[in-house]
Amino acid sequence: MISINLFLRRNMLLSVLAMAQLTVTGNPAIAADLLDVYDMAINSDPQYRQVAAAKLATLEQYPQALSQLLPSINLSANTRTNDQDISTQGFGEQGDIEFNSHGWSLDMRQPLFRLDRFIQLRQASSHIKQADAELTAAQLDLIVRVAENYFNVLAAKDNLEFAYVAKRSLGRQFEQAKQRFEVGLTAITDVQEAQAGYDMAVAEEIEARNNVDNSSEELREITGSYPAEFSALGEFLPLIRPEPEDIDAWTEISLQQNLDVIATLSAVETARKEIKVQQSGHLPTLDVVGRRDFNQTGGRFGAIQIHSSSIGLELNVPLFQGGLVSSRTSESRHRLEEQLQRLEQVRRQAQRLTRQAYLGVISGISRVKALKQAVISSETALQATEAGFEVGTRTAVDVVASERATSQSRRNYARARYDYILNTLRLKRSAGILSLEDLANVNHWLN
Repeated sequence: MISINLFLRRNMLLSVLAMAQLTVTGNPAIAADLLDVYDMAINSDPQYRQVAAAKLATLEQYPQALSQLLPSINLSANTRTNDQDISTQGFGEQGDIEFNSHGWSLDMRQPLFRLDRFIQLRQASSHIKQADAELTAAQLDLIVRVAENYFNVLAAKDNLEFAYVAKRSLGRQFEQAKQRFEVGLTAITDVQEAQAGYDMAVAEEIEARNNVDNSSEELREITGSYPAEFSALGEFLPLIRPEPEDIDAWTEISLQQNLDVIATLSAVETARKEIKVQQSGHLPTLDVVGRRDFNQTGGRFGAIQIHSSSIGLELNVPLFQGGLVSSRTSESRHRLEEQLQRLEQVRRQAQRLTRQAYLGVISGISRVKALKQAVISSETALQATEAGFEVGTRTAVDVVASERATSQSRRNYARARYDYILNTLRLKRSAGILSLEDLANVNHWLN
């Protein structure tokens, strides 16, 4: 799902960007777009790297299970010093005798019938399928998290810009109100209202600046870096409706292709196999065993050397184990029920997230269009209010209220555009069809 060529190209670009200027904290300050940030995150995000490490660990389960079906060969050796004190009334050597005994043994065992081990080999395959789905899901989650954090930074920067514009405008109104009061063209209340509006704008700018820093920290948490510059979202934003434009169709796709559902289905299959593993504890086992050994020892009658070889079948029939097998089988049945309930929860969650994202895309399109018009209307109203204040038909209260309305309209419009993009990505994530190409398409909309 991820373009390798694009991934490699972006990693090469990162090596160049790493030479950028340093921030005041000493960390590399990097100019980045959306794909650059994703490349930083996939190499640095601890949450994703945990899942990647878990996948590598899970891959080892298959060779481990397979090894239980292959021959096992063990070599052992020994050497001992013996001291004997012999007393006898007959013939032969008597008194203290010291001698060495030593030997070695080579043992081989080949399982012929071990049903539990055959099932565990198939269990390893279902574990790996689950790990594959979880890693792919983590990649898609990373795409969404990168986009969310990136646009949160852009939104915070937008809010800071809007707060600065509002402060500058209200500061100008405050100065005009003072000048008009000095020449007797307005009341002191207009000056006080203008000053209150300006002071509030200053406070809002401080808060907006703090939000920029906080959002940058949240982005650094997944990238490990502080990008110094961000590509802003351009004015052109295609508002594309979901295809197919049917919420039930998207829900059905999600129930079949959602990666969390797929991973949980594999976990259910593993739990089913575990019941058979535990039930096989009642069954006999059959192995081929072979042995080759050598022993040499001394003693009263001199040294003795023994070479021996054996090969045969070994049958083990469990008769009674105190109810252990039955208890473990019951436990595995309860574990299966646990996974089945988890599967139902994941399916319902996938359905909810898909429908929420779908409705978010549909309403987002209308919201973006409406808020764009609201910005135009509020800016026009602000201009009219400022003109009225200059000729005395409007008060400073009117100007402050109109300025706040305009600033809020700009914030809402900018946020609505980001939310539309994020809901589009979330919809595809829930349906299991999100890819890096979708992030690249969004990246094209940046300046």
